[in-house]
Amino acid sequence: MPDFNKISILGCGNMGAALIRGAAASEDRLPTDVFVYDTNKDSLAVLADECKITPVNSLDALLNASEVVVSAVKPQIFLQIAPDIAKCLTKGSAKKILISIMAGLTVSKIESLLEGKFEVVRTMPNLPLSVFEGATAIATDGHSGEIISCVENFFRVTGKTSRVQESLLDAVTGLSGSGPMYVFEFVDGLISAGCQSGLNLDVSKNLAMQTIKGALALLEQGTDSPGDWTKKVCSPGGTTLAGLAVLENEKFKPILVKAVKAAVARSQELGKG
Repeated sequence: MPDFNKISILGCGNMGAALIRGAAASEDRLPTDVFVYDTNKDSLAVLADECKITPVNSLDALLNASEVVVSAVKPQIFLQIAPDIAKCLTKGSAKKILISIMAGLTVSKIESLLEGKFEVVRTMPNLPLSVFEGATAIATDGHSGEIISCVENFFRVTGKTSRVQESLLDAVTGLSGSGPMYVFEFVDGLISAGCQSGLNLDVSKNLAMQTIKGALALLEQGTDSPGDWTKKVCSPGGTTLAGLAVLENEKFKPILVKAVKAAVARSQELGKG
């Protein structure tokens, strides 16, 4: 069983840095040792100062620092460097675990590119993991319960996890992987609407943010569906019903579905290389 107390992370871009920051700030401090490699030395230096990680200077050093590697680079970059990764491991060495957070690339494709030297576990986290509110889906196909549990423990320090089949990861990517953007755009629209209605920016932002927090709390603490709550908020002939009519006329929900499906399709395209 690979040692999950030591983990190597390839890439410290937005998602890699979020994962590093989340793990580093965890009270449980899991894993205990984190090694990171990125060609952007400035970003790596910033993370090394900010978090308790060990920066390394080469792919070879990263891959040999631990038995578990997290690939947090873009799929296009991984396709370019996969041959170099495979060359870093000598023949006959014990198979390592590679946790992929890359959209689109399948387990079979990654394992083939790496010449079978890694057991690949596909996951799809999202950016809020940097503030311990991440949503991470883990593909369980073909892995032991012990391996999946260790991967879950790694991501649970930064949020909640869900188990799915690998065939559903493109859908996960479109929904929760890209999902924070939909929320950011929605909030920005609410704030702009408040300002255009006469509120100053600070008041509009505070009201919009707290309204969203409150609405989420109602959903999390109760058993009613979002549709049930919509009915409760809308009174006959009231202001909320007037706003709902606009959303329905402008096809607000279908637009969201269309956006998610577009992200799902792009994830599928990335998998084709």
